[in-house]
Amino acid sequence: MSKIDLDVMYVQNPAIGAAVLWRFVCGSYNNENRPVPFPLLFVVLPIVFRQDLCDVITSTQKASGLSKASEKLFKKRENDSIHFVNNTAIQMRDLTLEAFNIAVEANLISLIAESATVFPLTTSVCNNTRKGDTKDMMAAAEKLGAWCSGLTMLEIAKWLKVRF
Repeated sequence: MSKIDLDVMYVQNPAIGAAVLWRFVCGSYNNENRPVPFPLLFVVLPIVFRQDLCDVITSTQKASGLSKASEKLFKKRENDSIHFVNNTAIQMRDLTLEAFNIAVEANLISLIAESATVFPLTTSVCNNTRKGDTKDMMAAAEKLGAWCSGLTMLEIAKWLKVRF
């Protein structure tokens, strides 16, 4: 395994993904107090696990919302990767599902099968255990969740240029 592959594996692993999905669900749930549509989880890791996209989210004020973040995300990528998030979400399906399963097994989130929605089982987080990039990814996921909570799936699809 090459050094680059190892570096990717260290960051883009299902355990970190589980924590990121959990913080996304918490951010959404804390904002609107309703469960998150399950398909929405598939766009979280492709955004948060990519450093430049994660940086855009962390640098955008929470009050600005997803529309402003989307404007920043796709401003320079208009021609070369307009469908980046959608394509990467498809490629990362297995990782997202594995991360979701870990989060469920760890009692962080739960799925309501009848409505295909996800809600957090706990929202409290131990701040002293999060360091560096992991802290940034979890904060970005939580902010992204809060932004998505007030929008419909159609609006989210428009702003993130994805299909559900």
